[in-house]
Amino acid sequence: MGALLAPTSAVCHGVVDFTGGLLSRRAHVVTVTLLGRLGGLLGAVATVLLTVG
Repeated sequence: MGALLAPTSAVCHGVVDFTGGLLSRRAHVVTVTLLGRLGGLLGAVATVLLTVG
């Protein structure tokens, strides 16, 4: 399972880093940060719910 989660985590980190930089040009940095953290929390909760077993 770790072999699947590690590359997925790396891709997600790269996408969020890139889009966060783009979005912070258009929106307030606090808004972008809060939305990014909320998305990360939802992703973590979904991962926990899908991998509990």
